[in-house]
Amino acid sequence: MPRKTERIDDERIEEFLSLKGTGATQRAYRRGLRLFIDYYRGKYGEDEDFNSFLERIFDNLKKPLNEQRRIIEPEFVGFIEYLKLKYANKSVRVYLAGIQNYLKYRNVAVSLAFVGNLPQDTTLKVNEKHEWKIEHVKEFVNQAKTHREKAIILCLFQSGMGINELLSLNYGDTQDELEKKIVPIHLRLVRKKTGVEYRTFFGRDAVKYLSLYLETRQGLRKDAPLFTKWGSNTERLTKEAVDKKFRENALNLDFIEEEDLENGYNPARPHSLRAAFRSRLTGKVADPLIEFWMGHAIGEQVRSYLNLPTEDLRELYVDAEKYLAIEKTSREELEERKGKVLKVNDEYEKRIEKLEGYIGVLQGENTALKTDLEKVKLEHAEMKRKIEVEIAELRKHLEE
Repeated sequence: MPRKTERIDDERIEEFLSLKGTGATQRAYRRGLRLFIDYYRGKYGEDEDFNSFLERIFDNLKKPLNEQRRIIEPEFVGFIEYLKLKYANKSVRVYLAGIQNYLKYRNVAVSLAFVGNLPQDTTLKVNEKHEWKIEHVKEFVNQAKTHREKAIILCLFQSGMGINELLSLNYGDTQDELEKKIVPIHLRLVRKKTGVEYRTFFGRDAVKYLSLYLETRQGLRKDAPLFTKWGSNTERLTKEAVDKKFRENALNLDFIEEEDLENGYNPARPHSLRAAFRSRLTGKVADPLIEFWMGHAIGEQVRSYLNLPTEDLRELYVDAEKYLAIEKTSREELEERKGKVLKVNDEYEKRIEKLEGYIGVLQGENTALKTDLEKVKLEHAEMKRKIEVEIAELRKHLEE
């Protein structure tokens, strides 16, 4: 379900937050301010709020310098200890930054130099690898609102290709096998980053949603981009647009912590899906084959060894696809189609047998009719003969 954004009952705070847009920064600052208010009320009473804190600060500033004492820093020290019970160092620093920025907005300058327990900044998780499970991919696909989004997710995940390679594809790169309903679809690519030529596949699930998406496109040509901007058949979709859409969808994924998103870490991004392809196959498929499908440099000798006939390479992918499928593998799809064909053939054979039975009955009836007809003909000939004899006799009497 979409995460709700609860307003803070303070017009000045909401005014400040509105200047931070609607993204992760605003959400992080809002949470930080709400947590500080909770901390402050827990310490001084339920009737207290952020304005109470500001009043103490402003009253202190009105005093002579020799009578002033530090108001902000001790509260920050307590607030940090309060946060450390539940949040990682990075989150603590982000939430604290929200308080610091709001104080600056209210013309209160504050330095963190005198906050002794300030947690050390840690490396962002942005470069960490997410441990993708099939359930995560399913959730990501189900959260996507259009067939185009679902197709992009699955094409990246089931092929191991990068977003640049995916968006550079034209309809002609998939047309022949798509129209022949071949699964998985074989692709010949050149990795933009390294110039390495390689081959990979779109699995059955990717092909399903790609086909559904392409049905919404009119007048497809070989040179048309495989993925286009919404409502266009000619404008190629951009990486920036995909990144933005993935970030939006990530907000509603249960397996991603909102805290991570606020800290700039989003595992639901194109490059992470490429990494997921490798992690899902590692230990189950030979490493050189995985590297080959991903377009990595593996040496000419190994590459030439893996440069197999398309159907042989396709069979290797089909064997591995069970680790990448969220709905059905190509083998299951083909078996299902075969079963349908056999069922149809069986139905046809039963109909033919039934019709042949009808033909036998008709032939029998036809033979009987022929026999009856011959009998009628004989009777008719005999009757004709008798009539002719009788006419001859009558004429003879008339002549006498």
